[in-house]
Amino acid sequence: MSLEAVDVKAFATALPFVKAYGIDIVSVANGEVTIELPFDARFSGPVDQFPAALVGAAGDVAAVSSCLSMLPPGWALATLDFTVKMTGVAKGEKLRAKGRVLQAGRTNSVGAADIYAVSGERETLCGTVLATTRNFEIKPATRPQ
Repeated sequence: MSLEAVDVKAFATALPFVKAYGIDIVSVANGEVTIELPFDARFSGPVDQFPAALVGAAGDVAAVSSCLSMLPPGWALATLDFTVKMTGVAKGEKLRAKGRVLQAGRTNSVGAADIYAVSGERETLCGTVLATTRNFEIKPATRPQ
């Protein structure tokens, strides 16, 4: 049994950088997660464009969250590494990253995401991410007696 959508969303949106960038989890299905990141001039570069770092962050969140959706309750994960490849100009009202699981493992998983610059209803592919996670069981903290 995998994590429910509410748990995936709660886990991801609790991360400080996800809050700071305004990333929103818009859909969660078993092995697939879509996120959106609105344009914010404070984080732009070049002017009026999303920098590769934010394209990568959006892809990382989507890819890793898709891996999280496959874990059993009581488990969490962390990104071990990710690679972002820019495929076009990242200019639009927001980024939409569509993540999917490539390999769901017990200790490591691999996810991918395609990232689109969105203007109105138009999506333009601007990057892709490949991410590896370290999966771990959350153990209750033990206190000395």
